[in-house]
Amino acid sequence: MVVNDNPEFLDLMADILHDERYPTTVIDGDRADAVHLITAAVPQLLIIDLRLGSNQLHGLEVIRQVRADPSLREVPTLICTGDTEALASLEEELAAMRRVDTMVKPFSIDELFSKMQGLLAREPA
Repeated sequence: MVVNDNPEFLDLMADILHDERYPTTVIDGDRADAVHLITAAVPQLLIIDLRLGSNQLHGLEVIRQVRADPSLREVPTLICTGDTEALASLEEELAAMRRVDTMVKPFSIDELFSKMQGLLAREPA
């Protein structure tokens, strides 16, 4: 599942992932019901932008809410962002979360698949 507020990014990610035979759902992160859509789908992997629709770290709040659901507490999560300062400021919190990795935009397709495979290979607690 890919959550982002940029329609072009969502289309590109859907194409890339479908080409590699990953079943993919994309969600506009600006939707008020984004958390509900994520939790209802029970994704095997969540790729989400740190910033969704504003200057706030809304993507992080979405992750916190999703992981509050016991069935999704350790959903593998790949956070992608261009905001390296925010990412650095969240280093401790993210390090404490299991099965989370980060990727700075722009990223390569090889980096995307490497990070995805690494997250999917990690066993839940």
